[in-house]
Order: sequence, then structure tokens, then C-alpha cells
Amino acid sequence: MARQSRLPAALAALGIFAVGSWVAAARASYIEEEFKEPSEVVPRPRPVPIPAPLPHVPELADYLARVDVGQPCVYRGLAIYPLTVRGGVLSGEWLTLDQAVARGVLHVIEKGSEGTVPTIVMENRSRDAHVFIMAGEVVTGGKQTRTVRQDVVLAPGQQVNLSVFCVEAHRWSGKSEFAASGLLVPQSIQKEMRKGADQSAVWTEVARNNAALGTENATGSLEAGLKAGRVQDELAAVRKAILPEVPRGSVGFVFAWDGQPLGAELFGRSDLARALLPKLVDAYAVDLVLAREDKGLPMVDAKALAAAFLAQVRRAGSSRASTPGSGAGIQTRAAGLVGDGVSLGSDVVHYGCQVEERIVPVPKPIITPRNENE
Repeated sequence: MARQSRLPAALAALGIFAVGSWVAAARASYIEEEFKEPSEVVPRPRPVPIPAPLPHVPELADYLARVDVGQPCVYRGLAIYPLTVRGGVLSGEWLTLDQAVARGVLHVIEKGSEGTVPTIVMENRSRDAHVFIMAGEVVTGGKQTRTVRQDVVLAPGQQVNLSVFCVEAHRWSGKSEFAASGLLVPQSIQKEMRKGADQSAVWTEVARNNAALGTENATGSLEAGLKAGRVQDELAAVRKAILPEVPRGSVGFVFAWDGQPLGAELFGRSDLARALLPKLVDAYAVDLVLAREDKGLPMVDAKALAAAFLAQVRRAGSSRASTPGSGAGIQTRAAGLVGDGVSLGSDVVHYGCQVEERIVPVPKPIITPRNENE
């Protein structure tokens, strides 16, 4: 009887020992896991943070909040989405560079008697009109053809020294005065300028452009390349198809190629936008319509494409930048975008923004040079 009475107690003790051993083993395992070397610890997945939108300068933030997108105007793979803006627009009398030169109120000359490559002088001799000069506009003549580096606003009677790039590498001769060329540098060159290109890089881009178009010339002139007969014929066809379709009240445009947004140009008023649209169409068509083949991709929910790009612009933000003249400079270098602009007081005069990724240049000319025997 004594042996039988001790058996349950022994089994109970054995059970307590087993449970204790399991607890000790589990605790040892926990301690081992807790104090593993960092290389042995399996990382836990963490949620990817969504970057908060960056702030814009106040006048651009207000402008972007009031923009509406219209139906695209399309030529081959090039689509241009007209933009309108709700509410007030830039007031007063305004002239573009070309208009001001044509009226004789904008005086453009070399700096000093000998001139200097990176600087020219502009004077607005109008009594009551502001003059807007857009980055990338080309002035011809002087000792060599130049392009303007940044947006500039000239108040009536104002004169400034203006930073420029040479777009004619092999000429340094001629008179001091410049004239309007009616040209804007191709958007690929403007993008490189916004990304910080120096003079050497701009010359390289000009040479690449002329080679792609088959318009190389003795002075390495971008103007001569863009004004070649066959180039102008093709650009005229693009303008003829696009410009009549753009609503008259448009104040801006989103440009896309084969369903991919490339950039946007926003203006403070519709007359500036309309006056500069032919130059902008040419600037995109040179790199795209003339030098690339569209893939014929279907346009699905087209307005949503432009709206999504404007949302990207809103997220990218902007900051102040220096500019000569009367305006305040605007700059964007974020979210895969490069943009510049200028405002006057509480109003945007112009803001241009492009995707930072570069369009791959074509490997061979699409337009062949004329045969002298033709």
C-alpha cells in the first residue's frame, strides 16, 4: 500500500520537472533570439513612407489650385493639352520679346564695345508695357546668336544685363545689335540648361540637334539648322494641325508624346500663351515629330494623363530663384522635375516644367541634306 501511495506523487513530480524543463528551454530560446547578432536577425518589413508634397511659392500654389485641363490637340504622337485657369489673371499691358522688338521698344545689344559671350544688354523703352522674355528664346545677330538662360520681366524703361548661352559656336563677328529670331531652343536643349549645363554642353547639344536634323552648317548655328527649308516645312505642318484646335482662352499647355507627359508651360494670361505657343510647339516637335517615330499608342482617358502630371507638379514644390529685371524667380528641382519661371507681385507670369529624364537622341538623321545637283 505504501508503494502504491508514493507512485502518484512521483508521477506528479516528474510532470512538474517536464513542464519546468519546457519553460526553461522556451526561455533560453527566447533569450537566444533576443540577443542574436544583428546579421542573424531577420528584418521586419516596414511600410514605405509616402513623401509629403513640398510647398510652392504662394503665387504658383494659388495658380496651380485653379487650373483646369481641356481635351488634347493631337498630331501623330504629339499631344498638347490646353489649360484654363479659374479666377483672375495677370493685369496690365504685356509684350513678348518678338512683339517688343517688332514695335521698336525692346533694344538688344552686345555688352560693351567688344561684347562678351555670356552677357547681353536688353532695354525696355516702352512707357507703359511690361516685356516678358522666356528662357530659351533666341536672339539673332550681334557677334553670335544667343539664347536666354532664364525668364525675365522688364518693366517700362528698365535695362538689364542678361545671362545668355551662345548657340552659334564658330562665329564672333558682326554688329552690336540683335534682332528677334522667332525661335525657341528645342526642349531637349532647354532641359539641359535647366539641369545646369555649361556653355560647352550647350554647344554639344546644338551640334547633336543639327546632326539629327541633317542641318550641320559652317558656324554651328542652331538658328540656321532650325530654319532649314525642310525643317520649316515639317514644323509648319505640325503648327497647321495643332494651333487652330487650341481654345482661345488657354493660359497653359501640357505636352505629351506617345502617352507620356513631358512638360508643362503655364502663363499668367492667354495672350502671352497664344503668342508663344507656336514657338513651344516647334520646340517639342523638333525633338519628337521630326526626329522620332510615334508608336501609335491609344489615348485612354486622355485628360487624366495631363491632370496626373499637374498633380506631380503640385507635389514637386518650388522655391525662389534670382532673376534680373522686375520679377521674382521661381525654381523646381524635385520629384523628377526641372522647372523655372517668373512672377510679378502676386501673379505668375510664366512657369515651365519638364520631366528630368532625357529623351534618347536618334542615332541617324531623319531629314537628309539637300543634294546640290537637285
